[in-house]
Amino acid sequence: MSEVQKYTIADVASRNGRGGAPVWLIYKDSVYDVTSYIPEHPGGDVILEEAGKDCTKAFDDVDHSSDAVTVLKKYKIGEIVEEEKKYDANGKKKKRVVAAAPENSGNRSCMNKITCGLLG
Repeated sequence: MSEVQKYTIADVASRNGRGGAPVWLIYKDSVYDVTSYIPEHPGGDVILEEAGKDCTKAFDDVDHSSDAVTVLKKYKIGEIVEEEKKYDANGKKKKRVVAAAPENSGNRSCMNKITCGLLG
């Protein structure tokens, strides 16, 4: 089994169809080269509006059929690199984890401020 080609979001962004560039899209962290499909697409050049971008929301908002998903799979050329992925293995949007700011040892904690205020 061959290794899946990995791309960054910036790699895909540069393939936006402008100046003769190919047309790549991201759908749920998979990368598709749809350049040759544009003339066949029932919606015509509407694909170009999403060229070089993550089209997941736009694709899902149109409520494409399962046939459309099957057609899309034919054009898959790789996936987004692990550190830039937005979806889990089941295609569900990952929850963002926000790290807490490190506590600055130079500042007094809330309890210290209250205690000092009461004693001072």
